[in-house]
Amino acid sequence: MTEKFTDYKWTKQLLKAIEEQGLVHPTPIQSAAFGPAFSGRDIVGIAQTGTGKTLAYLLPILRDLPFSQQKTPRVLIIVPTRELVEQVVEEIEKLTQFISIRTVPIYGGKNINTQKQIVHEGSDIIVATPGRLYDLALTGVLKLKDIQKLVIDECDEMLSLGFKTQLMNILALLPEKRQNFMFSATISPEVDQIADSHFQWTEKILVAAAGETHDHIVQNAYHLPNYYSKYNFLLRWMEKTPKKNRIMIFVKSKHTADLLFEDLDNEFPGYFGVIHSNKSQNFRNRMVDELKSDVTQGIIATDVFARGIDVEQVSHVINFDLPEQAELYLHRIGRTGRKGLKGTAISLVSPKEEVLLNMIKTYLKQSIVDQALPSDDLITEKLLPEEEEIDIHAAPTILQANHSIGSGGMFIKSTKIDKINIKPKQRKEQKKRRNRKKR
Repeated sequence: MTEKFTDYKWTKQLLKAIEEQGLVHPTPIQSAAFGPAFSGRDIVGIAQTGTGKTLAYLLPILRDLPFSQQKTPRVLIIVPTRELVEQVVEEIEKLTQFISIRTVPIYGGKNINTQKQIVHEGSDIIVATPGRLYDLALTGVLKLKDIQKLVIDECDEMLSLGFKTQLMNILALLPEKRQNFMFSATISPEVDQIADSHFQWTEKILVAAAGETHDHIVQNAYHLPNYYSKYNFLLRWMEKTPKKNRIMIFVKSKHTADLLFEDLDNEFPGYFGVIHSNKSQNFRNRMVDELKSDVTQGIIATDVFARGIDVEQVSHVINFDLPEQAELYLHRIGRTGRKGLKGTAISLVSPKEEVLLNMIKTYLKQSIVDQALPSDDLITEKLLPEEEEIDIHAAPTILQANHSIGSGGMFIKSTKIDKINIKPKQRKEQKKRRNRKKR
């Protein structure tokens, strides 16, 4: 018998919000987490992207969070990116439309003095990135002494982004008596170490082991030598693939994202948006909103978009460049095939990326199928400047300051350079000798 949300004990207001969202059956990670969470246990949950991890911790937390007028927060949710902060806050707002709960988002790129004022006015839930959260805690305006529930979401991503020090410092500021939640699509020894050191009475929930992907995502790879060959393939694919909904195209750098956006926008005006870390938060939010509202049909993005962004009905993920980590590949393709729908992931692989493809294939429990190109005329010798090989023999010779100039076996040292290298004291002595000779 399939479980329903109505099988669990919720407050009337929370149940009404669940029903208004059309939620009927909990996902496997939610079903596995609710019982231990209700009993007060710490939770470490591992599940694929798009399986409902956010509600797995939000619903138990909100069920047990009574109304309060105190100024200091009682719930702290830490996530790695600004986009995830916005997404979690959005989910909280949906679930608390019939509850009086004050939620404050905190992340970099915003005026810290404005955030100080908002924090000072009081909150129940703080959703934050670790860097700005720790900055505010150091000012003394944000006090974490009353935190009862801690959530660390996408912990492995936080560590890979270099937030380990901030995370450890934040944990040191929290009261020891609290309930902890840690959720991620992948796990690592460092994540296990954090749980072992700071969690107690832990329930580990493994819904998807590392390397397992969605069964309903078709994964194909096409081998192309350079940027413009990949671009030709993309144009042909766009023209020949009628059944496509929303498209995510992932690239390796901000430069490639802007270049590909400019090229595709010339062929398909207004079809794609672009997101990377040089774009402002308001711009990035607008790109996501335009995709969700079908103003655009796709987004070209760096890996800033690979984790946690909830856009439904993405039919295709295209890896224009392969990521350097197998886990990032999983997060990328996790944008499609969500909530049981079928999806397709296409990887365009250059010769230099073959080693990355083999690494990803080794990591995965399912295979990526190498496909033949639909036509040889897609291949072009046209290269980007950065793809051209440098001829070291054509490069000019640059002499160092202490380089000896000579021919054959004779070396004549530059007297000018000798003078430059003379210390002040030596120069003064040489001047005295010259004056004596003149006399």
